[in-house]
Amino acid sequence: MEKTKKEEIERWYDDHSDAILKFILMLVKDYQQAEDLTHETFVKAYLSYDSFQQNSSEKTWLFRIAHNVTIDYFRKQKPLSLLKDFILSKTDNTPLPQEMIELKETL
Repeated sequence: MEKTKKEEIERWYDDHSDAILKFILMLVKDYQQAEDLTHETFVKAYLSYDSFQQNSSEKTWLFRIAHNVTIDYFRKQKPLSLLKDFILSKTDNTPLPQEMIELKETL
């Protein structure tokens, strides 16, 4: 009897989720984010199960999905990181209103 898609993904999760979590954690260095990305990996594997052609092992396929999910995560973070760096690097050197008054009084 052929296993159902759900049973197969559950078995893959049991067999490979720890290794995939460690792989993603090594990249993102945030345990909770790595957990989220690991779960997202298996959701994508479930949704793409029919496209798995078994040219490689399920572990190889899952690691490719995990890699792509992690890269997508970094791509989404990059614009926010650049914006944050830009905002933090901007310093406003214009005098405050009180400093302008004091400057005018001393002239």
